[in-house]
Amino acid sequence: MTGPGDNAISIEALEVQPTSGKRLGGIEGLRAAAALSVMLGHFNLHLIPAEMIPPLAQKVLNVAGQGLTLFFVLSGFLLFGPFIGAAAQGRSLGISRYFSNRFLRIYPAYITIFLIVACGLGLAYMSPISAANNGVEGVGETVGRMTDVGAIFANVFLVHTLMPWTIKTGLGVSWSLTAEICFYLVLPVLAVVAVRLSERWGLNRAAIAVSMGMIVVGLVCRTIGNMQVHGDAAAQFYQQWGGNWLAVYLRSILCQADLFGVGMLAAIGYRYSRTLSNPEARLRFRRWLYVAAAAGLVLTRIEHEFGFATFFSAVVLIVTTETASRRPQWIVRLLEWHPIRWIGVISYSFYLWHLPVIWGVHKWLLHGERPHTLALVLLSFAAVLLITIGLSAITYLAVERPALLLKSRPVRKRSADALALRGTAN
Repeated sequence: MTGPGDNAISIEALEVQPTSGKRLGGIEGLRAAAALSVMLGHFNLHLIPAEMIPPLAQKVLNVAGQGLTLFFVLSGFLLFGPFIGAAAQGRSLGISRYFSNRFLRIYPAYITIFLIVACGLGLAYMSPISAANNGVEGVGETVGRMTDVGAIFANVFLVHTLMPWTIKTGLGVSWSLTAEICFYLVLPVLAVVAVRLSERWGLNRAAIAVSMGMIVVGLVCRTIGNMQVHGDAAAQFYQQWGGNWLAVYLRSILCQADLFGVGMLAAIGYRYSRTLSNPEARLRFRRWLYVAAAAGLVLTRIEHEFGFATFFSAVVLIVTTETASRRPQWIVRLLEWHPIRWIGVISYSFYLWHLPVIWGVHKWLLHGERPHTLALVLLSFAAVLLITIGLSAITYLAVERPALLLKSRPVRKRSADALALRGTAN
């Protein structure tokens, strides 16, 4: 018989610690919320009949599917922070190690799941959505086993989102990985620019300047792209997600830059919060975070993604600054609850698996039909959730965790340890 303490030990034993410092409480819970949100959004989009959900509930479900925005904000927050810290302490930015770590974080699990789904299970998107697919309703027609060698190779190298003849093929959600990788490539450049500007402006102002630059680029580019979208719902869906250059542009880092940039600003805010020793100053800072969260929700009426990014960045700061408190608020305790935290640990695999699982349930359990009763909807959702968690846990333990352990220490130390094992190190 095991108690709560045993569960905590088992999760911590399986969790790989970050390379840039100690783990921030609540972060895994936020990852879990993002992954579950994306799954709920796709389940609603592809399996729940539109006539079964009242309009107000449909709007709530659409809002609940904003998890990808949270993932992008977390990337900006977690990756820009170490660069700022290194610059503040006069240390090397460690760019080569950064790229090695990013490769180990993203690629092993991705290529494993992609090959299983695309070449084995036959639950991948075989071709881009065409204008004849009739919007969301026709997406299922493109799901199957990939045979186009060019499209397979484009997905293997994660460049499929850069071309209209391969966009949105493969796992479906992997377009966001292309945007992530582009952000990985841009971030060290931004860090170097911030270091150069810090000689004249100071580090915080320089970091804010490059973050604001990302935000301006994202807002301007996405506004320009959205102005080109027109027609009925099916036509707009094709223009935003189908095999055309407008969709390539809208899925690019140019049109997602502000979401990463807001996360970068949150990293600066977190660093600032660590300098506040006065309890009154910390309280004022937290009050401003609640104001920012409310302002973000208001902004969603003007600019949907940017508004949610603002809201999520405030939530990230509320959670991470509250972590240091001796008596953390309920939201931190909820995010650190062991089942939620475990989903956060496996959230990357969860994100990659959930859409193929949805199509598997649709194809094999529902025989190609949407569930027609509420009971069947709930049963289908439970099946998608449990199967996704199971597959994600296996992938994490067999692929992700071994790869992540390789990045847990600097390259030089790993090399020295390897030589020591051979008896040749000094």
